[in-house]
Amino acid sequence: MPTFLSIPAELRNQIYSYLLSPYTNRDLLEDGSSYIYSYTQSLAIFRVNRQIYLESRKVFHQLNTFVRISTPWQQAKYHVALDGQVDILDDTPRADKFNLHTLSVTINAIYPPPENVDNPQALFPFIILLETGDLDRFCRSWFYSSVTMPYLNSHLMLNLSLHDPYVSSSPFPIAGEPHLPKQKQSLLLQPFGQIKDLREFTIEGDITVYPSVQKSLKAEMDIPLDPPEKCLEKATELKDLGNAALLSGKYNEAIEFYNKAFLAIHIVIGPRTRRVYGDPFFDKTIRTPGPFKDQHAGQARILLRVRLVANTILAYLKLQDFHMAVLTGMRTIRLMRASIGLDEDNGAFDGAMEAMSGFIGSGEMGKIYFRTAMAYKALNRRAEAKKLLTVASAYLPHDKTIKQELEASVAKRV
Repeated sequence: MPTFLSIPAELRNQIYSYLLSPYTNRDLLEDGSSYIYSYTQSLAIFRVNRQIYLESRKVFHQLNTFVRISTPWQQAKYHVALDGQVDILDDTPRADKFNLHTLSVTINAIYPPPENVDNPQALFPFIILLETGDLDRFCRSWFYSSVTMPYLNSHLMLNLSLHDPYVSSSPFPIAGEPHLPKQKQSLLLQPFGQIKDLREFTIEGDITVYPSVQKSLKAEMDIPLDPPEKCLEKATELKDLGNAALLSGKYNEAIEFYNKAFLAIHIVIGPRTRRVYGDPFFDKTIRTPGPFKDQHAGQARILLRVRLVANTILAYLKLQDFHMAVLTGMRTIRLMRASIGLDEDNGAFDGAMEAMSGFIGSGEMGKIYFRTAMAYKALNRRAEAKKLLTVASAYLPHDKTIKQELEASVAKRV
C-alpha cells in the first residue's frame, strides 16, 4: 500500500505548501477587521518523523517569514493592529522567547521613563509576518505616526537584526554559514525606508547584509518628506486628472485618482474607512513660491478634501453605486455635524441650521449634501434626502437644481 513518503516529492511539497501557508492558518474575525492566526494543528506534521520534519520545515520557512518587533510602549501593539491594520500573530510573553524570526526589530526611545513602572527598560514584543504585507503596513503606520507627531522619530532608536532560523532553531541544523538571499533581505529591510530622521539607526545580526541592500535602504531613509506645499500640489494634480477622467466617463479611474490625491495629503481611503493623518504637519503658513504661497496649509488641505469628497460622490452616482455614494458623503457630513455638536446621524432639527456659515469650502459642502441626498433618493430613502437637501439649499441658496429637488420633496410630503 502506498505511503505518504512513497508519493513523489513534488506532490509532498504541494501538500506541505497548502498545510503550512499563512493563508491556510488564519481565520477572519467576525467584524472583518483582521485575521487571527494559529499554526498549532498544522505544525503537528513536524512530529511525524525526521524526514517529514526536514521536508516540511523547509517549506514552512519558505512560506512564513516571521518578524519580531519590540517597543518600549505596551500599547503600541493596539495602535499597530487597529490603526495600522496589522495582523499580530502573538503578543503574549511567548513572543519574547520566539526564535523562528528572521528579522528582529527593536525600537527604543530617549523619553524619560513613565512613573510607577516596575522596569522602565522593558520592551514589549509582538510577532508579525512578512508575506502577508504586515511589515509594510507596520512601517506605514509608523510613518503616519511620525507625520502626525513631527518630532517623534528624533527621539527614537531603531535596530534591525537579521537571523537565519532555518539554521539556528533546528534540532537538525544544516552546516554552513547562515544565509539569506538578497531578494529576501530587500523585502525585509526596504519597508523601513519610509522611516525618516531617526536619532539612531543600526543593522546587525548573524547574517551579513548585502551592501547594495543597505545602501538602497539608507538612500530611501535619507529622502526627506515632501513639505506641505508639495503634498498639496501633488494632490491637486491628481484631483485634476480625476476630474478629466470623470468628464471622459471613466468613473472608476476618476475614483482611483481621487484616492491617490487623498493619499498625497496623508489621508488613507479604505473600502469603508477614511483615516486622516498629519494635522500638525499641515499647521503652517506656506511661504515658498507656488500656487499655495501665503495660504495656511491646513485650510488649503480642508478645501481640497471637501472637493475630493464631492467629486468622489459624483463618480459613484455616475456608476449608480448609491450605497458607496451615501457612505462617502455621510462620512464627511457626520464629521461636520460632530464638529458643531450635532447628532452625527440626524443633524439639526432644522436642516438650515446645520449649514456652517463662513466655512471655507461652503460651496463644495453644498455639493456634498446635495449629491448625498440624490444617492438617498435613488435608494428610496426620501426622508434622509429631504433633510440633506435643506442643508444643501442653505449652503447654495441660488442653485436652481437644489431648489427644484427640495420643492419636489416637499410636494411629496416626505
